[in-house]
Amino acid sequence: MAVGIELERLRRITGGRVHLTPHVPTAGPVVTLCGQTFAEGTYQATEAEADCRNCLRRAGDAGRVSSAFFQSDVGAELLQRSLEQARARREAPPAKERPPAHPAPAAARRTPPAPPPERAEKPRPAIRGVRSGTPLRPTFENVYVSPDGVIVRAADGAVSHVAFNGPVDVRSRDGVVTVRVGDVVLEFEAG
Repeated sequence: MAVGIELERLRRITGGRVHLTPHVPTAGPVVTLCGQTFAEGTYQATEAEADCRNCLRRAGDAGRVSSAFFQSDVGAELLQRSLEQARARREAPPAKERPPAHPAPAAARRTPPAPPPERAEKPRPAIRGVRSGTPLRPTFENVYVSPDGVIVRAADGAVSHVAFNGPVDVRSRDGVVTVRVGDVVLEFEAG
């Protein structure tokens, strides 16, 4: 059960099992953890130990206890306790590092930790016609996307299709057609 949460005990006036509930009201119906609803005037608070197996089992389920608090209109109390616990954790000094459960051998303790491995840069796809240094990220087989959203499809190692929703600049000089699509530059021989 959640720390600091105390459930109250009640039983029918006619006797029977002792049940758990978040709050025994002075008037009105009450719902127990096991889901029974007792009408006003049919129950009484008691100090006897709870013996309803369903109530006892559900008392260990924090979700059910929380739900029961909100159903019995004392959810504000549960929320207040939760906020108090959060404040206490925030204000508590940070715990010192605990020693490992199994101390390492003396030789292992003297060895400095190995530096983290350096990330190997992924090789850029070799696509004939792409001349810009813009990194293309593979999304599907033979389909790449640039940081600006240019989609390039390759077939047989060359550009076969380009899709982009933005400005495109096409220029031709000395038999070479240069196409600037977003952040990707393509060059083709005019033939």
